[in-house]
Amino acid sequence: MYREEIPHLRALPLEGFRFFKQATRTVDDAGLVQVDSSYYAALPAALHSEVTVRIFERAIEILDAPGNVLRRHEKSARKGAFAIEQADRIFNPSRESVRLLAKAERIGPHTAALARELFARLGRPAQRAIYGLANLARHYPCADIEAVCARLIDAQIFSYAALKRALERKATAALATAQTPTLTQTGAHIRALTEYQSFWETHSQTHPKEDSDDNVYP
Repeated sequence: MYREEIPHLRALPLEGFRFFKQATRTVDDAGLVQVDSSYYAALPAALHSEVTVRIFERAIEILDAPGNVLRRHEKSARKGAFAIEQADRIFNPSRESVRLLAKAERIGPHTAALARELFARLGRPAQRAIYGLANLARHYPCADIEAVCARLIDAQIFSYAALKRALERKATAALATAQTPTLTQTGAHIRALTEYQSFWETHSQTHPKEDSDDNVYP
């Protein structure tokens, strides 16, 4: 029996079977799928379509409905990372792009300019950064956002992360200043200087200065 099977046997694979987790993801407006807080290009999968994702120890595979592998990516070790090539970026604005850019414009002209530059450089994948930028007004004054955006544009730094860090530092410094007590010499709880002067004059008359020898310890 074994001799009969020999012609049909194939060589063993060079590596063992790789274990993976499998999940379903929807391709977003930027042509990406999210896996463990990182983003991977899924094109040529259609936008808003469902794809199968195989999550290996060190790699990500994206498959279409029939099971064909569309893309393979090295698995990101850092949350929030993007595995995307320049050719995968979509630069024509969608309705979501227009909505986010309009929201940034309501904060001010410098904020709008920074948002437009992010989109021009990164395409639709920048929409997450623009979304965060447009929502900074919930936590920080618009004037502060505008001032920091103006400085970043002058320095040719087009980064949402840099903007947020600068606003956090500014807010922390303002809070520290507000919590630092200021000394004052006048107020409802402070007596007039003349009252203190009168007290010491009266005290010096009723309590003459004692001889210095009386204050020497044995």
